[in-house]
Amino acid sequence: MGKFRNGIASGISIVAIAAAGAAHAQDASGETQQSGGLEEIVVTAQKQAQNLQDVPISVTAVTGETLQDQQVNNVADLSNSIPNVQINTFSNSPDSAVFTIRGVGVNDADPYVGTTVSVVIDGVVVGVNTAALLSLFDIDRVEVLRGPQGTLFGANTTGGVINVVTKQPTGEFGGDAQFVYGNFGQIEANAALNFPLGENLSGKISVLHNEMDGFFRNYADDKRIGRRNITSLRGYLKYAAGDYDATVIGEYVRSRNGSQTGIINAGPGDLFYVPGETTDDFDFYRGLSDDQPDYNRRNTYSATLTQNLDSGIGQITSITNYREYDSDLYSDDDATTLVLLQTRRQTDHKQFSQELRTLAEVTDTTRLIVGGYFFSQKYFLDQDGKLDGFLPGLGQPQTQDQKNWSISGFAQVYQELTPALTLQAGIRYSHEKTEAVSTTANSINPDGQAQFDDPIIPGSLIVASGKKSWDNVGYKVGLDYRASDDVLLYGYYARGFKSGGFTGRIVIAEDIGPFDPEYLDTFEVGFKADLLDRVLRVNFAAFLNKYKDMQVVQNITYPSGANSATIANAGKAETKGFELETTLVPTDGLRLNAALAYLDAKYEEYDTEVLDPSTGGLVPISFAGNSLMNSPKWNAVLGFNYEAPVGPGTINASAQYTYTSAKFTSYTNQPIERVGAVELVNAALSWGPDKGGWRIGVWGRNLLDKKYYNQKLDLAGIGTLASIGAPRTYGLDLRYSF
Repeated sequence: MGKFRNGIASGISIVAIAAAGAAHAQDASGETQQSGGLEEIVVTAQKQAQNLQDVPISVTAVTGETLQDQQVNNVADLSNSIPNVQINTFSNSPDSAVFTIRGVGVNDADPYVGTTVSVVIDGVVVGVNTAALLSLFDIDRVEVLRGPQGTLFGANTTGGVINVVTKQPTGEFGGDAQFVYGNFGQIEANAALNFPLGENLSGKISVLHNEMDGFFRNYADDKRIGRRNITSLRGYLKYAAGDYDATVIGEYVRSRNGSQTGIINAGPGDLFYVPGETTDDFDFYRGLSDDQPDYNRRNTYSATLTQNLDSGIGQITSITNYREYDSDLYSDDDATTLVLLQTRRQTDHKQFSQELRTLAEVTDTTRLIVGGYFFSQKYFLDQDGKLDGFLPGLGQPQTQDQKNWSISGFAQVYQELTPALTLQAGIRYSHEKTEAVSTTANSINPDGQAQFDDPIIPGSLIVASGKKSWDNVGYKVGLDYRASDDVLLYGYYARGFKSGGFTGRIVIAEDIGPFDPEYLDTFEVGFKADLLDRVLRVNFAAFLNKYKDMQVVQNITYPSGANSATIANAGKAETKGFELETTLVPTDGLRLNAALAYLDAKYEEYDTEVLDPSTGGLVPISFAGNSLMNSPKWNAVLGFNYEAPVGPGTINASAQYTYTSAKFTSYTNQPIERVGAVELVNAALSWGPDKGGWRIGVWGRNLLDKKYYNQKLDLAGIGTLASIGAPRTYGLDLRYSF
């Protein structure tokens, strides 16, 4: 490890960025802004168009062109490449995202758990993790905001925000098409078409199709499992006249994927031990029993109306959205060819949001953002489990039915105290209400093998309900100082919060809660500098997070097979560290990138109960001093992008190395739940004529074919549920623009 630190320190003295992401910067309209050696990157991280170097918070921006060059197909592919940001999937819920920023994240896929890192698409918050693994074709940029963003983005952003901005209609006829062919049967066919509809009206259609056979094979028949088949359709209609514009975006996403591909590591003495099938290896084999389909279906619908008006009181923005998804997932959770533990999860989720805000220049030295926000969501999850590995024929049906709504008002002011010194202060008041009904029961099939519709055992049904409202206030105050035209110094204090709620997956009625909100106090200082006549960019941020009443999902599977995922307010935790991001452009066409992040994340107070496998009961324990889950101590990125004329065209070459040190993926910090260090190498090479509009390239991800885990969760006395990172992938990329 010492050799690695020295190497990184030396590398940063010569090279430079953040997260291999700023290779091609674009402004909000999609046009590159060039100034000297380094581009100006325009972001909307504070709900206004600003140069990235003028934003006094830690932000990494990745452009759509970079996403294409590096074959980043969805949000999860950004994992390990952005400092102090971990993006994974749950091992038993492949459509769900696990976002952890600076040690702040969640560890369960069910909607009642909520989020600490919000995904925002074109100004709309995606309310649940299940629909957050977005496809990233036809994207203008992805902005990753670290630290609490509660004053402008609301509750449940204590970790940060993933702000995704799609490419908007241009008003001119033209389009882009992309075809990708790769190993494991990967095929992508993407297209976007812009077209004018009159003097003030324009439209756009974007289509994406992504399919793959899957990385895994089944022990039973050697067939591929874990297939992916996703088709997305996005339509835009934009009206613009004078001081007013309005854009309607409609989206439909159809997923017809295979079941989850988590594995079970179990040895002799574990309940789910199956010789030859539950070994701790990376052969990309797992079991899939033939009593249920390899099936994961999801439909997502979304409609958004965004309106902007330049008025006498500033720029008024209204964003109205309705979004829903329904899913049906069969999951063979024991990962063997036997019938031991299997689940069917059917979910119906709906959300509506309305934001109204104004950005006003109150005086020559005062800017003000003020607005209101309404959000409502409801979901019903019907989960049925087959527990034959615990008792032949035993089942556990469970349901979750929750409704939530919230309303908030917010304001943020930017006051120039001197021409170089600016004070920013913000506040947000939120009122929310949640209603919940959770049920659990046991069923039995007298034939000795459980089905998903077996009769409930009389007297086993438990119904719990709750209703509660909360009032919360988040706030922020900070200073930024313009030391020179190219150097910004800043510091701020912010309080963020995550909403309270009720547990959805229970064993006893008392499990439902409620659990209380959690609070996070953040202190951050940093600087942003463009140096050497804009040849070198250095951005640095140091932070300290203090948690109070931290929410932790305690997932317990009892010897009977009963499963709960109650949420405990764990007490206190502290995370601290830094991010250093640099970019160097030593000559035209060559860009060198580097980033380094450090994180120390520990529980300070955490008294709770855990399952004792020997007795099957709960025993008290303290986890004070344990590391927070998904919190690696070190994260580093090295990369380059080179563009030069070759023959009648231009060649583009890029490569990226990422390092993420070991981490724990559960609060218990058991050795078996430790995920080792991950080192990945990605690269791409393409060429296209200067005239002709087409480009052909090759790409590869995880080129060294490193074997690594994404997540491990120990089920005491049963086995360890785990997910494995993707193996080496490579392919051909053909693009055409007109």
